[in-house]
Amino acid sequence: KKIAELFPKYFNSDHEEVTFDKRSAAKGPEPEGITVGTIGKKTFAFIGLERMSGIMAYDITTPNKPKFIEYFTTRNFVETDIAQQGDLGPEGLIFVSAKDSPNGKPLLVVGNEVSGSTAVYQVNLQ
Repeated sequence: KKIAELFPKYFNSDHEEVTFDKRSAAKGPEPEGITVGTIGKKTFAFIGLERMSGIMAYDITTPNKPKFIEYFTTRNFVETDIAQQGDLGPEGLIFVSAKDSPNGKPLLVVGNEVSGSTAVYQVNLQ
């Protein structure tokens, strides 16, 4: 539902082909990996959507009332060359707390199966 709101033109595209609603009959955006991390007094879940090639972030401090925070992606949906589309197919996610981070900020490390890339995101709360 959230992807349909944010990317109505590319809803449930595949990572191999940018076609509207190609994945609904076959696992949808295919959540593939998840990691959980605490920042301050809040707990967050980061969920990799393999086929849409993005990450959903939720505040799960109150587990029975998760709050959507953000969806982020580096995917370029208009690029036709898969090698130029950005990070594709997030598979493994690791949260690095600020105290364990080399820059003192919380980080999210994502391994991308399709593009073969590793992305490191600094997690900034507003």
